Amino acid sequence: MSSESNDHRAHSDLVELLDLRIPGDAEAISRVTDSVLATLSELQVPEEKRLDIALAVQEALANAVVHGCKNDSSKEVRCRLKRDRDGRVLIIITDPGPGFSLEHRPDPKSPAHMYADHGRGVYLICQLMDEVQFEKGGREIRMWKF
Repeated sequence: MSSESNDHRAHSDLVELLDLRIPGDAEAISRVTDSVLATLSELQVPEEKRLDIALAVQEALANAVVHGCKNDSSKEVRCRLKRDRDGRVLIIITDPGPGFSLEHRPDPKSPAHMYADHGRGVYLICQLMDEVQFEKGGREIRMWKF
């Protein structure tokens, strides 16, 4: 996991395939996930990678809706899907919230948090994706799958 952008991936090599904006409402999450899956399928991304990406997108969108928008449908979450010429996929999700600090996030594997009913989204995203970056003070997540 990295909090800084890598210089070895030139942004000019990326082609934007989706740019979706949804209200800060949990019901909109499945529409975006379905669109991402359909696009990845058209690109012939292998099924295992598609499923990893879809779950990471669901988790990131849920965090954006709950924490960034406070479930306020008048606020907006943006999801972009890009691909580079080598076939690597980048998903960028941005919300209007206050952001967060990774240092203040509880460890979901610690005994004190192991049975909590929340707090595993970022951990799961980092396990599913090959590289994860938090930008704009935690208001934007960039998730790479190679």
